[in-house]
Amino acid sequence: MKKNIIKKLILFFILITLIIPLTGCFSDKAEGVSSNEDLEIDYFIENKKDEESLKATSLLAQMREKLSSKNEDEIEIAIEEEDVVQQDKKELSFWEKLRLKNSEKSKDEELRFVLKDKEEGKDNVEIKPAEDKKKDNFFEQKLREKESKKEEEKEKEKEEKKKEKDNSRNENKGETEKEKEPEKQKPKENTVTLTIRCDTAVNKDMHKDPKFKGIVPESGVILSTTTFKIKDGDTVLNVLEVARDKYKIQMAYRGNKESAYIEGINNLYEFDGGQWSGWMYCVNGWYPNYGAGVYVLQSGDVIEWNYTCDLGKDLGQEWLGN
Repeated sequence: MKKNIIKKLILFFILITLIIPLTGCFSDKAEGVSSNEDLEIDYFIENKKDEESLKATSLLAQMREKLSSKNEDEIEIAIEEEDVVQQDKKELSFWEKLRLKNSEKSKDEELRFVLKDKEEGKDNVEIKPAEDKKKDNFFEQKLREKESKKEEEKEKEKEEKKKEKDNSRNENKGETEKEKEPEKQKPKENTVTLTIRCDTAVNKDMHKDPKFKGIVPESGVILSTTTFKIKDGDTVLNVLEVARDKYKIQMAYRGNKESAYIEGINNLYEFDGGQWSGWMYCVNGWYPNYGAGVYVLQSGDVIEWNYTCDLGKDLGQEWLGN
């Protein structure tokens, strides 16, 4: 083992001794050669790199030019196509545009178009599914129905108001015409007044007699002044009969109507207040000397039936006694 090691060491030293002088002798030449060779190699490598980079750049430039030319051609073609489409669209009508749009879309979708910016001439189209369009149509129909109903109601109200106005106008016209009608056209009603009293019996205190209770009132008034309608030819007796029937006043007379003599009114008869007692009538303050069935009345006459206990003297009519 030691021998081998020694041999190796000896060989190592021999190599060193050989290498040192070689290096020292050829140092200048080696440096020149190495420098020249390095330059040539570097120049060669750089030339190769430059050529390769030039080739690469040229290829990229060519590709870019080709692509740019293609893009420009495609852009020009697209622009020309768009111009043609726009010209075609301008020539087409609105509904033809809609058909074209509808043909481009699927069958499952329908189109809803809303026109906007009419002043600028732009056609803006909004696209929604068919379901939305159906819903919109449904709601639009409902809205239209409501609007139509409202319009109908408004028209009915207007018609009713017109009718009411016309009716009120006609009524007012009728009232004005009635007011304008002369009063002469209305037939005048002929009326008279009638009063029945027994003041003379009260003066004799007959109302205090139980026999005449309910017959001779304390006030002396059997019938206060009352108006009655009369016809042509009615007499004082006729009006007294009407009062009898209307107010349930007892009345009795004898003889015919023309020669009728009144015996009693309200159960107060002649001779109840004495031998000169009885009933007398006057018209407008005048006591006629003939029967009540003969005196024909006129409209406005004032009739009075008064009970006398002294043959008219107690009524201011002394001529009867004479």
